[in-house]
Amino acid sequence: MIAAGIINDIAYKQLSMKTKKAILGQSIFLFLAMIIPPITHRLGLNYLVAQPMHWMVFFAGLTYGPFSGLLLGLTIPITSFLLTGMPLPALLPLILPELAVYGFVTGLLKNKITGFCSLALGLIAGKIIYLALFSLTGQLTIPVWQFIQMVWGPGLIAIILQIIFLPVLSGIYVKKVKE
Repeated sequence: MIAAGIINDIAYKQLSMKTKKAILGQSIFLFLAMIIPPITHRLGLNYLVAQPMHWMVFFAGLTYGPFSGLLLGLTIPITSFLLTGMPLPALLPLILPELAVYGFVTGLLKNKITGFCSLALGLIAGKIIYLALFSLTGQLTIPVWQFIQMVWGPGLIAIILQIIFLPVLSGIYVKKVKE
């Protein structure tokens, strides 16, 4: 046990300051992703409206790139499920790929197009994956358009706010971290 701690300390000391800041930043994103959902639920906002886990996944993709977005897209729902039981076990296999795609696509496109467009395209890609998996599992029993209105319609305000604010906040965050 002590040897593992010493090895970890040595390995951590070998990391550059940039890498240490990235690890700390992503850890903070994970922490925020764990406290935002209970706050939104306590405020009476349902997850379809607030989309509380999505914010930090997009922020990670925009800030640290595709692999950070992918990693947090997988880590956040699993950690949340283990700590709180949410998302529901039946939805976890659908949400994991959705959030992973959000973070990966947003991070992948952030340097090729604007942050606003990369986030919008990441959103669309993740929603397509969710819909495809939902359909493949045989759970889609209503017309696709009705499903889209019912499941994603309530979160339209959150989606618009994410597209408007997250690229700006990510830019501010990156500038502050570099200082």
